[in-house]
Amino acid sequence: MRSYLSARTFHTKIKDHTSATFPITAGVAQGSVLGPILFFLYTSDLPTTNYTTTGTFADDTAILVSHDDPSTATHYLQDHLVLLQEWLHKWRIKINAAKSVQITFTLRKGQCPPVYMNDTKLPVGNSTKYLGMHLDHKLNWKEHIVKKRKQMALKVKELYWLIGRKSPLSLENKLLLYKSIMKPIWTYGIEIWGCAIKASQAILQKAPIIHTSIDD
Repeated sequence: MRSYLSARTFHTKIKDHTSATFPITAGVAQGSVLGPILFFLYTSDLPTTNYTTTGTFADDTAILVSHDDPSTATHYLQDHLVLLQEWLHKWRIKINAAKSVQITFTLRKGQCPPVYMNDTKLPVGNSTKYLGMHLDHKLNWKEHIVKKRKQMALKVKELYWLIGRKSPLSLENKLLLYKSIMKPIWTYGIEIWGCAIKASQAILQKAPIIHTSIDD
C-alpha cells in the first residue's frame, strides 16, 4: 500500500512537448484496479438526510428532493448541501460548483428557488446529463432520443464503409456490427425512456439510419 500511494509523479505531454515532472500529493493512480476501491472507502461516509435521496456512481453524485412546495424542497436540498460542504472541507475534496446543475422536474410552471454551495449559486438548467441519460425538466425524453439519433448518425457515418450497400461484407456480419456497436447506443436505458410518448419514440423508429446496416 505504501509503494502504491508514495513517490508517485506525473508529467503532461502535448504533441512533442513534455512538461517537467511533479509529485502527486493526493489521489491514486488513474486507471488502477485498486483506485476505485480506495475511492469508495474514502467516500463511504458521504452525508445523507431523511428528506433527500443520494445517488452515487464513481465521482458522479445526484441529490434528489421531492415535495409539493418548491420552497420546502429547496430548503431540504440546501440543508443537505451544507452538510456536504462541511464533509468536503473535512476530507479535503474540491468540487466545481460551476459544473454542477440544479434542475426542477415538474409539469408546472416555474422552478424551485436556487441553492448555493461555498457561497456560489449553482447553475440552473432545464436539462442535464447523468450516467449517459439526458434528463429534461419534464422528463418527456425527447431530448435524449434526439441526441441518441444524432449519435447513431455519426456512428453510421463512421462505419458506412463496412455496413453500406457497396461493402462486400456479408449481411450476417453487418448485422453483427449493428447489434454489437450500434444497437447499444439507442437501447441504453430503454427500460426508463421507453415510456416516452409515441411521437418521441418515432424519432428513432422512423430514422432511416436504423435500417442502413441491414438494407443490402
